[in-house]
Amino acid sequence: MKAITLKNRPRHPRLMGLDLRRANRISRTAPTPFLLLRTKIIRDNINRLRGALPGVEIFYAVKANNHSAIIRSLSQENCNFDISSVRELNDVLSVGVGPERMIHTNPIKIPHEFEAAVNQGVDTFVADNPDELEKFTKFGNKAGVLLRFKTKNSGSVVDLSYKFGAEPEDVPDLLDKVIRLEIPFRGFCFHVGSQCTDISAYSGAIEQAAGLIETARSKGLTVPILDIGGGFPIEYTDKTPSIEEIGAQIMAALRRNINPTTRIICEPGRFISGNTSTLFSSVIGKAVRDGSNWYYIDDGLYGSFSGRLFDHCAYQILTHRNTTWEKAVLAGPTCDSFDVIYDECLMPPLEIGDILMFPTMGAYCSVSASDFNGLERTRIIEVDW
Repeated sequence: MKAITLKNRPRHPRLMGLDLRRANRISRTAPTPFLLLRTKIIRDNINRLRGALPGVEIFYAVKANNHSAIIRSLSQENCNFDISSVRELNDVLSVGVGPERMIHTNPIKIPHEFEAAVNQGVDTFVADNPDELEKFTKFGNKAGVLLRFKTKNSGSVVDLSYKFGAEPEDVPDLLDKVIRLEIPFRGFCFHVGSQCTDISAYSGAIEQAAGLIETARSKGLTVPILDIGGGFPIEYTDKTPSIEEIGAQIMAALRRNINPTTRIICEPGRFISGNTSTLFSSVIGKAVRDGSNWYYIDDGLYGSFSGRLFDHCAYQILTHRNTTWEKAVLAGPTCDSFDVIYDECLMPPLEIGDILMFPTMGAYCSVSASDFNGLERTRIIEVDW
């Protein structure tokens, strides 16, 4: 297998700081495909986020990537966790983090999972409709609720208000039901959508929240928490607003609209884990079909590239070859014709055994992969550089 270099090619921002010599040593001895997970980047990302959102408590969205190295690194940085299942709860418990540092944000909970989470000590959950509130009644004061309201989708790749979130005009009735059922009220939450590039979406949702907070207070409820969700974007192939730009707008909106005694929390997933991992994959076959060069690699849509389907991501392709790049097709290793990663992309002429690198594959990739066709899931190699 040939060594990866970026000679004569622009240095890609997602690879800044990656020691290619060390990466090459791994690629010479470790069979592809593998994801190189750099725990140093996790620490860098959480410190940057804390700088952009001072005073906002961070609850990492485990759904983005539940690898033990990420959870362990974040626990060492005193990060909290956003979970949505008992398995994710156990993943976090396994590194010594207690339930008091978790919130459960799945708005629609499987009843036995809900009960198991409460029994293990999680006490803050999300709901967005009257029937879901009924599930809380059996737990008394052990399970409090954050009411999730719907926001306008603007600039997000994935609209998370399509499936979840109460219409703002329905919130007063939900508050009445919270009071009637004597459910501990924790506050409000929203999510502007995944990979949101419209900075104004955050401030608009905070303004919405301010009005709902006043409604809750008019009914005699205290509002201890406002959860501003996640959705903070990272760069894949297109430039996005920086977390510093987004943070400045969020903090200004909070100062204008929200009482400073309110506890503000957020749920980043992609921003923490997205750029931590680089996929190394080998060309395992090639063909010419209908005049186009087809290259087959040892990872695909059923594996790490599941993010192409479920997360709508376009990942950068890097190779050691610096010759003319031409239109080609890139396909995965399964015998399903659906397993085509890119129907049309720019590639140099490649040979079997060549290694390709795909940066920024740390979020919503390995977690949604499968072992279809009996192929093993892509191995993750953890390093701290």
